[in-house]
Amino acid sequence: RYLVQQTYASQNQANSRMEESMTPDLFHSHNHPERMIRKMEQYVEKRQLCDVTLIVGSKRIPAHRLVLSAASDYFAAMFMNDVKEASMEEIRMKDVDPDAMVAIVNYAYTGKISLQEDTVENLLSTACLLQLSEVVEACCSFLMKQLHPSNCIGIRQFADAQGCSNLYKVANTYLMDNFVQVMHNQEFLILPAEEVCRLLASDDLNVPDEETIFQALVMWAKHDLSNRKKYLAKLLSHIKLPLMSPQFIADHVETNALFREEKECQALIMEALKYHLLPERRSSFQSPRTKPRKSTVGLMYAVGGIDCNKGATTIEKYDLRTNSWTQVANMSGRRLQFGVAVIEDKLYIIQFNF
Repeated sequence: RYLVQQTYASQNQANSRMEESMTPDLFHSHNHPERMIRKMEQYVEKRQLCDVTLIVGSKRIPAHRLVLSAASDYFAAMFMNDVKEASMEEIRMKDVDPDAMVAIVNYAYTGKISLQEDTVENLLSTACLLQLSEVVEACCSFLMKQLHPSNCIGIRQFADAQGCSNLYKVANTYLMDNFVQVMHNQEFLILPAEEVCRLLASDDLNVPDEETIFQALVMWAKHDLSNRKKYLAKLLSHIKLPLMSPQFIADHVETNALFREEKECQALIMEALKYHLLPERRSSFQSPRTKPRKSTVGLMYAVGGIDCNKGATTIEKYDLRTNSWTQVANMSGRRLQFGVAVIEDKLYIIQFNF
């Protein structure tokens, strides 16, 4: 019986070795994708095996349909559907920047593209057209890093035109956060009246007071007064005149020649003066112009409190405009039964001893 069992075991081992010898080995070339891409790049450089030429302006760009289709859904739809371009050897591209198209075709072969300040917008618009999402994201990230008070309005407008919602959101937030600097730049001064109206109406503008926004309106109006005078009443209605100091209204608004001849402007100025002259009637004067902007309503501080250790030392600040809490300081030690006061922009903590 032992000999029979040993024979069976030997036969099973032999069968197992035979099955292993029949199973093919799988070889994996680790640099195969890079090598293939490099080969195709060499072919297009030498204009070998190219089956389509893109004509953009005065430039003729040879390429391979397969590579363009693999990189771009736009080209995939063009070459894989029953349209005339699918079989054309030369395809003329309209309303596309030639240099941007060259860069994007090179990207299809290499996966690399150069982003520069003076060409990135043309590159982004072309990438949007060709549905190259990675290039679009790279261009948007590049523009976010370039945001400055002198260009954020232009970048915001460009993002809106291209449908780049994330870039628009970042540029708009930057504009709101830095409006005091933006208002002194050329981009603000050449804005159309509708855009200025939307800006002045926003409660998200980061400004210290309404006087600052009034100064921005005056600067914008004087930049092209003959054509902009007709918009003054509408724009002034978005400034919260009642929340200005009465001295500023008397010295800079009521006496300003820009608004003296406009009846609607005078009515708005009179509304602001009544708000100060008749404080007992303020409840009847309530309007969007008496509601403070988020940045001017003030800040709320949370000082100390009770935590798991019976007495927190933190001082935290709440900003309504950003809807966020931040820790700004720490007390020197844990305190209970203390008072807090603000005098001349300084916060004082007074300990009561009983």
